[in-house]
Amino acid sequence: MKNKRFVLLCQHFYPEMVSTGMHMTELAERLTELGWHITVYCARPSWGAEAETSDQILNYNGIKIIRVNTVGDQKKSLLSRALFALSFLWSVGLLLWRQRQQFPGVVVTTNPPFLGLVGWLFSKLFHLPYLLIVYDIYPEIAVNLGVLSPRSPITWIWRQVTHLIFRNAAVLVVIGRDMERIVRQKMPPHRHHRIICIPNWSDEKRVKPVPKHQNSFRQQQGLNNHFVVQYAGRMGRTHNLEPIIEAARELSTEKVIFQFVGDGAKKTILQQMVAQYNLPNVQFLAYQPMECLSEMLSAADLALVCLDVAFTGLSVPSKSYGILASGTPILGFVQPDSEIGQMITEEACGLVLPNPTAEQISQTVRSLIHNTSMLEAMSAAGHQAFLNKYTLTHAATAYDAVLARMVAGLSSTF
Repeated sequence: MKNKRFVLLCQHFYPEMVSTGMHMTELAERLTELGWHITVYCARPSWGAEAETSDQILNYNGIKIIRVNTVGDQKKSLLSRALFALSFLWSVGLLLWRQRQQFPGVVVTTNPPFLGLVGWLFSKLFHLPYLLIVYDIYPEIAVNLGVLSPRSPITWIWRQVTHLIFRNAAVLVVIGRDMERIVRQKMPPHRHHRIICIPNWSDEKRVKPVPKHQNSFRQQQGLNNHFVVQYAGRMGRTHNLEPIIEAARELSTEKVIFQFVGDGAKKTILQQMVAQYNLPNVQFLAYQPMECLSEMLSAADLALVCLDVAFTGLSVPSKSYGILASGTPILGFVQPDSEIGQMITEEACGLVLPNPTAEQISQTVRSLIHNTSMLEAMSAAGHQAFLNKYTLTHAATAYDAVLARMVAGLSSTF
């Protein structure tokens, strides 16, 4: 196919490998290997050392990255975040208007939430089709967080905008079956054929199981001779993490370490709880370099995946697939009918505790500490499920097919 070219609009991208940044970077790299020519419009990095990166145009593994200018700050007040999102939309839209003739198609993520408006506008003005990847569903998340009233004018307008973006996408990719159920309710029946479920993934070339006795990360962090329960990723407001600290309090005399790796709005709250209880068995670490991801995830005996019940289907904890890749059993604080809850049950790769209490968590951890045969069975089952369904290769192959049909003008055949 000669015209394998598109522009990707997303807030985060290499070297900012947080949030959707890691997934979009990995997907773009693999699609480039499949013959696609990709240009990325993204914001300047704002997390960690990457925030000091100044190059506005960068070529990374054959991908052209263009960082647009913004005002505001996504880590500060609500007003500052709103200014950041609006200025990002404006800058991306202006750049795409100037370069629109270079691309037969657009790929858009839902980060920030209104970014799909750029895709919708260009589809109407210039018949430029767009594929929308839904990572989060708004305004429902904002309403459930208490940021917006369900009956406010802003909520109503936001909901109409979301419907507009969804209905006009040539392809609408959802990342879970629970999310697909919600998205279908927002789409007229004659557009349901445009909804494609492609789960997120982990890169099988990057993340692999590392035996405990060979694990340098486990040794460096002093985890040997301990049962390690790990939460790695964003500690956001949608994650029901507080019961973990309460469980750590109940298990403070056991040889169990609760390890939190990452950052987010709830990190300070969790640290304050640890200080209040004076817990010696809880460890906080910053985001770790990508090159040590295998060792970090494999260092755990049990990995935690959390999503508050109010956000089931509105988001999908994509960290689950890296955990599977590392061969670590999952303890999921998720609803049984959620995408990850169903996956854990179907693949026998862990246990599901919907909305657990501290007592339920501590009892489950105690029951697993000495049940090595059960842990080994869940580990093997999870890793095999990963190889069968959730590798980057599986996802890239699916995206390659739908993108090829979209840029060829065949979206009506999905």
